[in-house]
Amino acid sequence: MEGNIYDVAIIGAGPAGASLAYFLSGFNLKVALIEKKKYADTPVRCAELVPKAITQLYGDKIDGINNEVSQMETYIEGSLANIIKSPGFILDRNIFVDFLIKSFLKKGGTYLNSSTFLNALHLDNSRQKHKSDLSVKLAENSSRKFLSANILNGISIKVKQKDKIINLKTKILVGADGPNSAVAKIMNSFSDTDNKVQKKIPSGSCYIAGFQENLTKETNYENNTKIFFYPHLTCGYGWLFPKKSSINIGVAISMEAVKRDGLKNTYQRFKNELIKNNAISGNEKQNGVISGLVPVSGISPEVVKDNVMLIGDAAGLCNPITGAGNFNAAVSAKIASEYIKKALSSSSLNVLKEADKEINNFFNVSLSHGRSKRKMLEANWTTNDFEGLIKKTWISFRDYWHER
Repeated sequence: MEGNIYDVAIIGAGPAGASLAYFLSGFNLKVALIEKKKYADTPVRCAELVPKAITQLYGDKIDGINNEVSQMETYIEGSLANIIKSPGFILDRNIFVDFLIKSFLKKGGTYLNSSTFLNALHLDNSRQKHKSDLSVKLAENSSRKFLSANILNGISIKVKQKDKIINLKTKILVGADGPNSAVAKIMNSFSDTDNKVQKKIPSGSCYIAGFQENLTKETNYENNTKIFFYPHLTCGYGWLFPKKSSINIGVAISMEAVKRDGLKNTYQRFKNELIKNNAISGNEKQNGVISGLVPVSGISPEVVKDNVMLIGDAAGLCNPITGAGNFNAAVSAKIASEYIKKALSSSSLNVLKEADKEINNFFNVSLSHGRSKRKMLEANWTTNDFEGLIKKTWISFRDYWHER
């Protein structure tokens, strides 16, 4: 146990967790990054589009930028509705995440892959009748001071790596483990108050389901991203994002539509529309297929509780309309890193709690607006004015931004 005492333990090595590990490395902190997969972020369940501003978050030149895009074209029922400037990058996200992890390791970080997070337990002397001999012993063996003992003495974590159980102790635990976050459940992020709010949201609307193919590119797409709306893409949309030698084509639809029509069937119908409208030839070679859930219920009601915090998808930071989450994951990791460093240097959990306010200040307006637009979308999808609905609820149109 003496060698398994950390300042920070991060669960999940996707864009959020790997970014946080990257931002914390090189500051004389003992950080453990824990990932259940053998190869982090593989397969990539993402369309891989990010705004250009993402590069400003990282001090070094990042790896994994596959292509640069400049404009977004939006189509409604096959007809071009508008074109806007939308500078960004299409990532090879696995390369990007691998770069972050390798940079973290070069600076002395600890990476446990193929390791399943099982549970966590607060070692809190103030809430116990008698001091735990284990927690006292751990504190004595640590080379650094733990956070104020009268608040919390740290967190005991249990991880399973293959057939071996590993016990760790950390001052701060961070959940970067996606939309079904085990850390969020442990910290009881969804409180009774939020459950009352959730009951007002239609069943199944907390997630949309995505399906995507990566195909060999056969034509020039002028480095424009393309977004498609059809009534059969229920409460969602389709996309075509060009890479240098391939294209990502996919759909995201409501869970009710998945149950009713099938996710793969809906995608195939969309793909046939692209072929019909000469957006693709139909002869492209398939390189890979992915599917997964995207959280669209908005920011979690509690991002920080005691010395446990959430970032990225685990904190509900995906945009409820677009489903975009990579940039938000990176920003939340950057914010978290600054407050974690301050909290550790001052031994104050009050400082860590400020991260909750900062993340909410940064994201809450845009995500709440997106959530209200998603509710509008869900309530009016079968309207006779389908084009008018899309123009009110998609980010490339003025009405989306004017109706707040």
